[in-house]
Amino acid sequence: MEKAAAVEYKAPENYDHRVKATDPKTGKEITYDHKPRLEVLDAKAGRYAFEWIGFDGQEKRATFYRVDAVDVLVSASVVKLLPDQYQYTYEVKNLPSSGTWLKRFIVQTFTADLKPAYGGQFSSGFMSQDIKAYSAGRWIDFADASDQIHVSPGQSVTIQFTSPSPPGLVECRAGAESEIEGADEEMPGDIAPLLNAYGEYLHGWTVGPLDDLKSYSADQKVKYLLAKLPRFRELGWITDEAFNRYQQMLNNHDLNSLLAHLDEDLRLEQITTELFAIIEATR
Repeated sequence: MEKAAAVEYKAPENYDHRVKATDPKTGKEITYDHKPRLEVLDAKAGRYAFEWIGFDGQEKRATFYRVDAVDVLVSASVVKLLPDQYQYTYEVKNLPSSGTWLKRFIVQTFTADLKPAYGGQFSSGFMSQDIKAYSAGRWIDFADASDQIHVSPGQSVTIQFTSPSPPGLVECRAGAESEIEGADEEMPGDIAPLLNAYGEYLHGWTVGPLDDLKSYSADQKVKYLLAKLPRFRELGWITDEAFNRYQQMLNNHDLNSLLAHLDEDLRLEQITTELFAIIEATR
């Protein structure tokens, strides 16, 4: 998965003084300069420290990781359990190069009928469509709900759900835990927005349920595959040799010949399980 454009984390240059109390006689707010600061503890790992002067006049310090402080690799496969039921399986690897543990994996879907399961301690829910990055489709969010068991660097988690909708190309996102640690009082409000970095999650592509594909004609399926084929090659889901063959067969509207080669191409690693699932579902 790829990281979003780098966002510079820095303390606010202009900020309001913090409200400490209210004058009982005048009713006016009593404020003080809490001097918010940000320190880079480990740039490679994405670890930072907030520092400010607390309500008690003492220096406060809290640490956190950027949400993009992980390196993640996702592989997906789909099995048709029943004529109208697909099981989607995702292996989400938190690579050894990650700076911290994996907190969540989020998959885009285009269906209202989905039954999630989960692997390990991951629980599921849906992202709000009011968030711009998650407004298209329904994004299911699998988050690590435990305090003791984490998907640490070098570990992986398997996540599953079922849907009657066949697989197509969708987006996915992943991120680290960004909650602060070490503070003994509430964090200043002018620093808190740094933690709400939904747009900074790692971004990638995978397979997910698409309702529209259920009603596609054979010609529409061919057009869909032809339109997505260049992206499949960019993602490394198909070799150049297989790409040329598939493109020729699809241009000839010969979907049957393509399907006839599918198992062998997967065995020879000419295509990945993701592309196999998308084409297999066109039968």
